[in-house]
Amino acid sequence: MRALALALLLALPSVAATAQTAGSGTVAGADRIKASGCGKESSPISIAVTIDGAGAWTADVGGDVLSGTSNTIGRSANLTLDQASLSLLDTVLEDLASQLCEETVSISSLGVTRARVKINKRQTSAKLSFKAIGTGTSASGSGAGSYRIKAKGAWTPAP
Repeated sequence: MRALALALLLALPSVAATAQTAGSGTVAGADRIKASGCGKESSPISIAVTIDGAGAWTADVGGDVLSGTSNTIGRSANLTLDQASLSLLDTVLEDLASQLCEETVSISSLGVTRARVKINKRQTSAKLSFKAIGTGTSASGSGAGSYRIKAKGAWTPAP
């Protein structure tokens, strides 16, 4: 579920993906959540990512599917989440922060600073990087936090 937060959201303009990034793969790595006053926690994550030739993408994180559009620059695809995925990310991160802080946390602002899939030159492997930062409140007060994902794995280019 953490992977939901996936890098699959970002507020970048949408542009059709080129043949350099169209394809699919499963990337594995770790995610990390940090919250001021509560500490940090990491866990393993696996995400199935698909980018089509028109620039649309999906990411399946443990059965939760995020989607949106991508802006391709060379072999990198910057990912933008659609509204439904942004809402899902907000909910997932509130749950994760609440677990970490051992009290109910409400996110008041959330921004994605990086959501990118980078394909190697031979188009056989991909790296996913994602980072979101935000502020929120709980019964103990207000604070800041961050969520990141770093993962890599095999990539199959679209035919």
